[in-house]
Amino acid sequence: MNLQQQKFRFEKNWKNFSTKLGTKKWTKEPNFCYFVEIPIPLNIQTEIREISNTIQDLAPTDEWITPADYHITIALPGRDGTHFKGNDVSFMKTEIEKILNDINPFEIQFGNLNCFSTVLYREVFDPTGQIYALHEKIGNIIPFSQTPAYQFDNFVPHISMLYANNNQSSLFKNPNFTRELSLETMLVKKIILGQAKDATGDYKRKVLKEFII
Repeated sequence: MNLQQQKFRFEKNWKNFSTKLGTKKWTKEPNFCYFVEIPIPLNIQTEIREISNTIQDLAPTDEWITPADYHITIALPGRDGTHFKGNDVSFMKTEIEKILNDINPFEIQFGNLNCFSTVLYREVFDPTGQIYALHEKIGNIIPFSQTPAYQFDNFVPHISMLYANNNQSSLFKNPNFTRELSLETMLVKKIILGQAKDATGDYKRKVLKEFII
């Protein structure tokens, strides 16, 4: 998917979901799950947090995501004990490392605010196509997705900022709200394989392996 196609899809996504934010309840995963993601460095965390701070008063809720939890999901391989048996974590580490052997650091871009029915997010553009390529390669080799509806053609790189559990589409009608943001660039140099668990209402994220590219 080239850059122009990505921009068109984000605009189509905005048209489809901007009146539906919070109309569908976001629910946390009920047990252990795995993730492959791009971590967000501190300077970018700070920039996105500043954007978040400017609009939080327009949408009062305790579901704003903390900067330390900002990330870009590449793949969600599955749930421990449901999709995985034996030494599948070792298998994932080995296969992801093989995939990343031929990958060099690459640039991505952050665009405007956008949303799904459950999430307010910042758009992520993939000018070189590396995120999409990694998503497809990992999905083909580790086919244990916990959310198959979001895979392949339906995969949308983004940084979640707010989990919307109440109808908050009125946020976008506020005269103080703007979704237009300056384009920011980030160099991706690290990929993480991790595990998260919703045991007491909060995720406890654990990094299983960092891959430096």
